[in-house]
Amino acid sequence: MKIKSNSADSERKFIDNIKKFFEDPLVILPECTDSCMFCPVKSYKKKIEAMMQNKNFGKYFNSADQLLSAISESYKILENERVPLTGIIKTNYGSVSFCKRGNSDEYILSGVQNYNNTVYRLLAFKNVIKNKKLNIYSSSNFFQATCKNMINIETLKDILNDEKLQYKIENGDVIFGTSGNKMEFNLFNIKIIIYEDFQQNIPYLLFKHIAMYDYNLDIKTDFLEFIDDDKGTVFEYINNNIDGRTFFSKIKKFKINYVKNNALFVIDNKNYGVEDFVKILNFDPKISDFIKDKLRESKTGFYLENANQRKIFEFLFPRYKNEIIKLMYGLNDDEIKKLKGGPLEIMNMAADIKNRKNVANKIVKPWSENSGFLIGLITEYFSHGEEAGIVYGQRGSVDSPIKKGIYSAFLSVLGKNEGWRFSDSEEKLGELIYPYMKNIINGTEINKELNKLKAIID
Repeated sequence: MKIKSNSADSERKFIDNIKKFFEDPLVILPECTDSCMFCPVKSYKKKIEAMMQNKNFGKYFNSADQLLSAISESYKILENERVPLTGIIKTNYGSVSFCKRGNSDEYILSGVQNYNNTVYRLLAFKNVIKNKKLNIYSSSNFFQATCKNMINIETLKDILNDEKLQYKIENGDVIFGTSGNKMEFNLFNIKIIIYEDFQQNIPYLLFKHIAMYDYNLDIKTDFLEFIDDDKGTVFEYINNNIDGRTFFSKIKKFKINYVKNNALFVIDNKNYGVEDFVKILNFDPKISDFIKDKLRESKTGFYLENANQRKIFEFLFPRYKNEIIKLMYGLNDDEIKKLKGGPLEIMNMAADIKNRKNVANKIVKPWSENSGFLIGLITEYFSHGEEAGIVYGQRGSVDSPIKKGIYSAFLSVLGKNEGWRFSDSEEKLGELIYPYMKNIINGTEINKELNKLKAIID
């Protein structure tokens, strides 16, 4: 508790407010919405009415009943009508001023003396709620108490409107937000649904207007529902230490780590065994058994938002790249060593090499020395790529104008402008060969195009 001094104006306003309270002290009591036999609200009503009738508001001064004691202690202020100092206590919803004249609980005293504040008046019932198992709701238009675990939808709507919250009601459920994952909990008889895009802390704002004897909300999220939500994060959220978006972020991180640490295999929101996991990801049959074995050996789980192989390859490639490329594409260690980049880039390059090698293996046999150079050139290109083809052409074409013409056509198809290398006659031969070479390099009926070149290349 802190102490503050009051100005004359503040002191007068405080005293006037206490005077107004004792004009009708029943204002501190909520309306009882049900007819339980031993209703504490009705019991307090009788006792306060007796004080009013007998004009004996000091009757319960320092009583064991803290609510009645706080009423009598507040009346003591009017004996000399002086409040030069007030105490200040902090609550979850701001600081509250009060004046102490006895031994009443400071929070309950604050609630009584702030009877006209829809939030702070709930403090007056701190003990009653706990001891009598009462629930109290306070808003601009409602001040209600019930011994039952229920809330009227109109009361709840009034609370939400007080907080200027955007919401909708569908099939009796109150919904906040529209997209992303969602959490659900029951506020007594009403289901509350909060989507991930809604940032404000709904439990915190509800508890601002609702005093409950049991604050244990059974919050459940729909993200990886088969894993329990982290109790620590739920506690942080209920206590307003984090907002809605942070709550979802922490819950997701917790559950994804649980998946990894417990060797679970999850796609979207469903848990699979390793066999079904690999099957759904549709790995190449040549490596599916290998991947199953390595995933089991890793003792690491995976969470995938959708059926995508990328994360699995990123995990396995640092250790098993060579084995995977050999199984899938049949390349040797020297060929694999030249492949650089991420898993998908490497696999694309390996697939390209495999395709080129397949093409090279199906090319017709040469029919002459010059055709041998031509077939050697395109075989090198398909087997090892563009640069290998260029090097082969440079080295093999030096001793023959026909070979140079073939090499000229090859460079032109690749978009290499190196006319300075060739004589006019070699360039003309290259222009003649060009359309056939273009089809060959594009992989269009290679042997058919080669057979056409027999008329040009002897």
